[in-house]
Amino acid sequence: MGNIVAAGTVIIAVGDEILSGHTLDTNSHLLARLAFAAGRPVRRIEVVSDDLDAIVAAIRRAAGEPEVRRVAVCGGIGPTPDDRTFAAVAEALDRTLELSSEAFEHIALLTHRMFEAGWIERDEVSDANRRCAMIPAGATVLPNRRGMAPPLAIDVGDDRWVFVLPGIPREFSAIVEEELMPRYFSGGRPVTIAEVRYRAVPEAEMYEPMRTLEREFPDVAAGSYPQMERGELVIRLRGYNAPRVDAAATRLRELRSDT
Repeated sequence: MGNIVAAGTVIIAVGDEILSGHTLDTNSHLLARLAFAAGRPVRRIEVVSDDLDAIVAAIRRAAGEPEVRRVAVCGGIGPTPDDRTFAAVAEALDRTLELSSEAFEHIALLTHRMFEAGWIERDEVSDANRRCAMIPAGATVLPNRRGMAPPLAIDVGDDRWVFVLPGIPREFSAIVEEELMPRYFSGGRPVTIAEVRYRAVPEAEMYEPMRTLEREFPDVAAGSYPQMERGELVIRLRGYNAPRVDAAATRLRELRSDT
């Protein structure tokens, strides 16, 4: 029952620090939650290292799936040598890297402000920061009001998009909420969710009721989620047809009451 809701978004989180456990990937959680609410659920979250070939392979894997309409590559677009995401995206999509005047002007403006504030000694864009303005050809630069690295939207045809986003959470959240969701994730198919909560039912006792529900409501997905800290068992139902989801919830309560 888990594949009833079509999932057309893939998140690729880039970073050795995530794989090593030094950094918690809150970005993927935020994007998955908002994408689901927009009717473009996430199909897969993949974490890869700061390795060019690994990033390229992950992008090509996602872009090669016909059902995938949105791919978000998160992290690895800063000024240091381990930031390889722009180069990886260009290689994965068979594009060249080019200096974006829009991205460079944004970097130059922030550099000037940092100089005036006394944070840096010279009022000029360093070679390291200039790397951040070298982006895949044809990419659209999105606003980043909280940082220097330019987020990107890349049209790969047939209403399919690849996004490249900074890994810093405060930058990431603003871009996702202010740019991606309203501009690129609208028009999705909203999913209806219903929850049936139990306090006196062991999870194993829900096997037969959920199997019956699966037969009677093949268009509704059901998942069992124990909430140990609250002493609850949550059965979450999902589907595109709201009356059917509600009917499935009613039927589940008939099949197993909380007693």
